[in-house]
Amino acid sequence: MDSRHFGDRTSGACACGGEHIDGFSCAGESANSEPLNSNDTVTSAVDQALIASLFPDRSTRRALLRGVGASVLLAAISDILPLGTIRALAQERAPLEKKNLNVGFLAITCATPLIIAQERGMFAKYGLNISLQKIPGIGLIRDKMVNGELDVSQQVMPVALATSAGVGGNVVPTKVLTILNQNGNSLVLAMKHKNNRDPRNWKGFRFAVPFEQSHQALQLRYYLAEAGLDPDQDVVYRVVPPPEYVANLRVGSIDGFFGGEPGGQRAVVEGVGFIHLLSKDIWSGHPCCSVTALDSWIKQYPNTFLAVFRAVVEAGLYSSAPENRSGLATILARPEYVNAPEGVIQQVMTGRYADGLGEVKSDPNRINFDPFPQYSMAVWLSVQMQRWNMLQGDIDHKRLAQNVMLAVDAQKIFAEQGVKLPEPAFRKENVLGKEFDSNEPDKYGRKR
Repeated sequence: MDSRHFGDRTSGACACGGEHIDGFSCAGESANSEPLNSNDTVTSAVDQALIASLFPDRSTRRALLRGVGASVLLAAISDILPLGTIRALAQERAPLEKKNLNVGFLAITCATPLIIAQERGMFAKYGLNISLQKIPGIGLIRDKMVNGELDVSQQVMPVALATSAGVGGNVVPTKVLTILNQNGNSLVLAMKHKNNRDPRNWKGFRFAVPFEQSHQALQLRYYLAEAGLDPDQDVVYRVVPPPEYVANLRVGSIDGFFGGEPGGQRAVVEGVGFIHLLSKDIWSGHPCCSVTALDSWIKQYPNTFLAVFRAVVEAGLYSSAPENRSGLATILARPEYVNAPEGVIQQVMTGRYADGLGEVKSDPNRINFDPFPQYSMAVWLSVQMQRWNMLQGDIDHKRLAQNVMLAVDAQKIFAEQGVKLPEPAFRKENVLGKEFDSNEPDKYGRKR
């Protein structure tokens, strides 16, 4: 791989006597001498070439390097990129195999990066003509992707794990390209329960969740079990599309719901419910929705996949920036997107919100848009699915995570180019104050 073919080059030489790709120096600093993470230096021309090729937009590249550093970024790339895509990098950005794509999304704030990539021209920037299609429910959006009606879709992360593990009888290998958002959900109760906030008293409650195999359902089960309830026997779950949460709460068909925003905030504004807790109060930084595609689609269209990946990552970075947050609500509120009052969405995006119990709270991390997945996220989710008998039989949780999170033989290919990458990490997560070691998933056991 010849690094001269990638990215923009500086017109001058570094103090080391060599030239570097625009945005780097041999000390891992940007061309205008603004330091990056001091612990992460990019000294290899191949390292520079790979990052510059993957993120040709200089401002995006610099934001990533400042935010996570070069070594973390390279490790994340090795986790995310499939073999075919890495080879595509060596083809000097080969033409897209497919430009016109159908992309499905759900009418919740989790879809923000997809919507912003469309509205701010990031998809077009990478040669894509995207038809964003609003789909009312998780099961339907899954079926449309499996049937080939969608090229790429927003999806809650457990669905990719479930389809890849063969839940429902058919194994459909599905990949998580990026994480769309972290946090951004709430556990909401009807106002009649404002004096009944101890989950130990919730036997007989009826909860709406967006899908049986969703992180919302899994976090709710975990929360109830930690309170001493039997989540299978003591409460009832109803699968309800996110836009219908508030209506169901209003008519009394449910006692509460655990779902993506702006459902929780809308319930508060309309006076029918209160926010018992944010999803981040259970698992801070948890993954919510992801961008998914079938494994077969990625192999067929590797360069198109890379274009989608670049656009969504760039949109995620834009959406994460605090200075951009308030401006997002106007776009998301439109009927073709989330179709909710701008003021409601604004409370979600800025993190300054009314909880429905008379308090105004402030939490800038109420929703985040970090695009890089972690193996540990998938391991916790699959362990919980096995715990509640959604995944049957013996499950190799780490292998499933590696397969779904696009961990392939990337390290081998990078090594052939002289690049040594850190081993993909299985982190420890903290859920309700308890440490979860994703390196040892089997010790957490099943329900009984």
